[in-house]
Amino acid sequence: MGQQAQALRCCFPDMDVDYCLADFAHPLGLPPLDGIVLANALHFKDKGPALRTIFAALRPGGRLVLVEYDTDQGNRWVPFPCSFAPWRPLARGAGFADTRLLATRPSRFLGQLYAAGNIRPSAAGDERR
Repeated sequence: MGQQAQALRCCFPDMDVDYCLADFAHPLGLPPLDGIVLANALHFKDKGPALRTIFAALRPGGRLVLVEYDTDQGNRWVPFPCSFAPWRPLARGAGFADTRLLATRPSRFLGQLYAAGNIRPSAAGDERR
């Protein structure tokens, strides 16, 4: 993680980023976050505990951007990918709202990647789904 942090500091010297190594299945021990980018990480975890941890780590109104392979057929390196079709109800079940497909990109590895935007509702009635 050190080389990646150094490269980002060189490219974005005015950006304040805190890096931490964590297991999404356990509380992260962080203050409420404005946003989380979860890229190529969720397909290795039992999604339920991980999504509860991520949801709890966001402040109300916080955003999750998920980048994942757009397939449900895994392999030994990506055993449990989650395409966008099942992601929407999975995100809703975890409490996220306003889940939408942001972009897709071709991938040489498993065909295509997608990015999905999700919001932790800021109030009990704010659940645009």
